[in-house]
Amino acid sequence: MIYKIKPMIINSNNIHDLYKELLDEKYKIKMFDKNKDKEIYSYFLPVVRDYVFWTFNLKEDKNFKEMNNEMKSAICNNYSCTIFEKRDSKIVCFSTGVIFILNDENKKINSKYIKDIEKVNIPNDKIYELSSEDEKELYNYIINLYKFITLRKLEKDIDNKDLFNKNRKAFVKFVEEIYTKEITENADGIKLQRKWEKELELDKLYISVENKFDLLYRNSRLDNKDNITRIIIILLVVSIIIGIINLGNWIY
Repeated sequence: MIYKIKPMIINSNNIHDLYKELLDEKYKIKMFDKNKDKEIYSYFLPVVRDYVFWTFNLKEDKNFKEMNNEMKSAICNNYSCTIFEKRDSKIVCFSTGVIFILNDENKKINSKYIKDIEKVNIPNDKIYELSSEDEKELYNYIINLYKFITLRKLEKDIDNKDLFNKNRKAFVKFVEEIYTKEITENADGIKLQRKWEKELELDKLYISVENKFDLLYRNSRLDNKDNITRIIIILLVVSIIIGIINLGNWIY
């Protein structure tokens, strides 16, 4: 089977709204089951299952299904990734605003929240393809694509100096939560992960983003030190002037 994967991005602040839109369009949240999806459960390490496949832990499935779309969206908003499906198509939504559409005929989401992915140097018509009969491999590939798109997005966000601290925290969180984590202990899965990391040049991109953040951080620290120095000098000058005035008053 050939999976066709279309990447898209939205503002992370609007992810809840997108969840609601998808549910209103009759997409269903993919519910993973430890028995039915045993291979997926055993293939991925716990940290990855928690990050991508949170519905494995959804015990009261019946109660969740009976909730309205607003409530479901609110619950999904508490997790790093939610997968939606309708017939043969899937939409994988990460809370950071990175989205992948799989095998959808239109290859797009009709939403006002979708942003131009060319802003992160990826062509709007870009389609990634994966030939595999294994759903485990599909999700392994998507996780690596997610790392790639997120790094591209962060690299672009660095340019916004007003949001530097926010973007730097997002980078640190991304690195700690998923980028540095192994995906699987499966030997074939590890080989595929390394293969895709090399093809996507993840290490090179990561180093570039990290270096840019470090450089800007050091420059901001220097700027802060310069500002503090200027303030101290001004205060000293003011103190000297006040001292001279008081001394003059005392003499006369």
